[in-house]
Amino acid sequence: MTSSQDWGLARRIGFRFGVVFGALLIFPFPLNVLPKTETLTELLRQPLGWATHWFGEAVLGLPALASESNGSGDRTYDYVQLLLLAILGGIGVAAWSAFDRRRSHPQLAAAVRVALRYYVGYMMLSYGLSKVFRHQFTDMRPYALRTVLGDASPMGLLWDFMNYSAPYTIFGGLCEAVAGFLLLWRRTAAVGAVMVVAVMTNVVMLNFSYDVCVKLFSTRLLVMAALIALPDVRRLLAAALGRATPELPPRVRMPARHERARRIAKAALLVAMAVRLGLAVDRGRIKDRVHELYGNWVVDTFTADGVEHPLLTTDPARWQLMTAHITIVMIRLMPGGSDPPDPDHDYYAWKVDEASHTMTVTIDAAKKLDETWHYTHPTPDRLVIDGTHLGRSLHVALHAAPPSLLTTRGFHWINDVPFNR
Repeated sequence: MTSSQDWGLARRIGFRFGVVFGALLIFPFPLNVLPKTETLTELLRQPLGWATHWFGEAVLGLPALASESNGSGDRTYDYVQLLLLAILGGIGVAAWSAFDRRRSHPQLAAAVRVALRYYVGYMMLSYGLSKVFRHQFTDMRPYALRTVLGDASPMGLLWDFMNYSAPYTIFGGLCEAVAGFLLLWRRTAAVGAVMVVAVMTNVVMLNFSYDVCVKLFSTRLLVMAALIALPDVRRLLAAALGRATPELPPRVRMPARHERARRIAKAALLVAMAVRLGLAVDRGRIKDRVHELYGNWVVDTFTADGVEHPLLTTDPARWQLMTAHITIVMIRLMPGGSDPPDPDHDYYAWKVDEASHTMTVTIDAAKKLDETWHYTHPTPDRLVIDGTHLGRSLHVALHAAPPSLLTTRGFHWINDVPFNR
């Protein structure tokens, strides 16, 4: 245990700032791990949301910040909130130091490390299992197979790289999940923290290098893992260099009644984590169910308001390709005579009902404007759509696009010549 004399001014200030700032970052953990607490945790987050909006507009002079969840963790809102939390952390340090001049906080430091272990462990398990069960990365998206490489975004390129190989994705997920699991136990926490640092260093580099919009969150997990590993750095280095390494000292025991309460609380938290992670895996399995229209469909004939449009590149009203994803449909139109050719793309959220052979296409989510198309599927590679789209009555006949080389090449132990296209 660290003695009080070892804590200098810089360490005291740094520790106190880390405690306040970190607590604000992970709030309301572990409450948000418990099932059926979504409404409560949302209410608990609201004051910070209001404070972030006020700080951005009144102090920084920024326009109204969009805080609705859209899949990005690197919004202006998130950076403003991070700055606000840092300022609140500084205020907390000043107040703490004014009322408490003790030179060290060894017991609190041990408790904080436990809290970080469980938080990072849960997050790594969550992300790891989403990869193992192929929810975060599923397969090659149909529209990616028909997109010119140069038209892909850096993040889209990385996503397709991960989507392509199930073994590699599952391997990465297992590394994350095992590292997270090891963090949940005191005797394996150091190894788990080192694994998280290794895994998350790679993730952070990918996020920064491919402009993935979770840079802040992934960096946060990396820093937290490094802090968990920090007290054991000397022991780990000694072991790596083949030197004698002292055994991990036993944990300081509390009175029997407190020990029972601690064991019960730990068991309850682990059960809650298991339930929450199990529910997430189950939801992902349902969400990612592929329907019978999944894939790319080439338009053979296109009739609008009773008039058939021939296959002309100068006709921007004619459909060229329909890409059917799980929850999104993309309509690729003819180039319209542009030079160079630059086909337009219309993206819509949709839902396919195989029982009634209908597609519900959301044209404007804000206005709740939907269209219902009917389809027939005479053979596995043929599709006919009838419906009204943007005020026009459509009759569209399509055939399934042939499989791409990327999905059919497969794995080969022997390559007598390189196959690199």
